[in-house]
Amino acid sequence: MGRKKKAAAAAQLERQEWRLGVDWARWLLAGNSPQALTMYGLVLEPGENAYIETSAQYSRLYGGNGRYNASGGLFIGKPGMVLGMMAATAAVNASRKAAAKRDMQQMWRDAQELPIVATNYRLLCHQPAKGWMSFYYSAVQEFYPDPANWTITFGFQNAVPLRLAGLSTPTLSVLTSWCVLGNERWRGEPGIAGLIQEALGPQLGGGSTAEIQGEVVRGEITPGQPRRLGNLEP
Repeated sequence: MGRKKKAAAAAQLERQEWRLGVDWARWLLAGNSPQALTMYGLVLEPGENAYIETSAQYSRLYGGNGRYNASGGLFIGKPGMVLGMMAATAAVNASRKAAAKRDMQQMWRDAQELPIVATNYRLLCHQPAKGWMSFYYSAVQEFYPDPANWTITFGFQNAVPLRLAGLSTPTLSVLTSWCVLGNERWRGEPGIAGLIQEALGPQLGGGSTAEIQGEVVRGEITPGQPRRLGNLEP
């Protein structure tokens, strides 16, 4: 496939995923609830319903611990050789110290594409090495849906921030706004204003009033410039 055809296909997929987010917004604005998915293997809590099963680019915001291993030892030999070895060791230690200091800066880490399940209680992300991790909406202190840049960022009470990115974010932004902010406040969230405006406007070709299923097209997209994250970033 040529470069132009790939770009056209990617743009078409973006439009489809954006329209799906608009359809979700329209459905919820009408006072409806999402249709629950039937889940096998994953055990949910009493009263918990799974609404979306998809994938997204997962990452966490945190800094390193600043530790590094210093080289040293007893140097034996001619004075010139000993001094040279000491100088080389000092240079290595200085380089390691500088790298450790840089690593202490907060940055988005652990980036990887993961399976995501969104329920009415939480987001579940499956890491191959850790299994399913839960991020409960009740623990969210900061919430930044940004579907225009294909990202959503969550700040928590007792955990490092989580960012999800990719084609599924328009739908995830609408659903998590509805779950995190509540049935009345979610529609005023500025991050999803574009989706809300389209949902409230005349339906365009491809819009739907049928009950919405929670399947989202899987895919990857390079996020744009994310908006500032309040006190989550220096």
